[in-house]
Amino acid sequence: MPICDLATLKSYARNELGSADDAVIQAALDAAHYSAYNYIGRSLEPAGAASARSFVPLSWRILNIDDCTSITSVVNNGTTVAASDYQAEPVGNRSDSMATVPFTRLRMLTGAWYCWNGQASVTVTATWGWASAPAAAVEAVKILAKDILHQRDNRSGVAGFGEFGSVRVRQNPYVSSLLDPLRRGHSWGIG
Repeated sequence: MPICDLATLKSYARNELGSADDAVIQAALDAAHYSAYNYIGRSLEPAGAASARSFVPLSWRILNIDDCTSITSVVNNGTTVAASDYQAEPVGNRSDSMATVPFTRLRMLTGAWYCWNGQASVTVTATWGWASAPAAAVEAVKILAKDILHQRDNRSGVAGFGEFGSVRVRQNPYVSSLLDPLRRGHSWGIG
């Protein structure tokens, strides 16, 4: 389920979408979701039912996991790990700015994650996703989808002409500033 639907985008854009039909608007919205998720290195989908996923430990202490709101069980190389033996981070599902965020990492407190030749040796059963999408991400997707729709009127990156020549289209700084706090380390080339 996407974080922004067709009705929300149409309401946001008011009458600025011109004669675009719903299929064209939906395609722009899908592209905006894909672009935003690719930029931040994660999906912001709402949490669903619990399921199991396997992961490769980063080190004997740290295991990066997909975004999740709750953890049901952790199995390390075939052995169930007690909840008291690891710590889900960020602690308390809070970011540095005190916003509610999902867990993204497990820190082994007692023992070690089984690390061998890049094997996916840890299986985590959890509720994957976000409790609710951050408002900044929803706004970024709406802005981006609207920008994508307006690209239909641009030719070769030229939005129009001013007194000093052509006006070129650039990356929207508002979208970047809204999404930057949500980026995972690997989307920056870290980890």
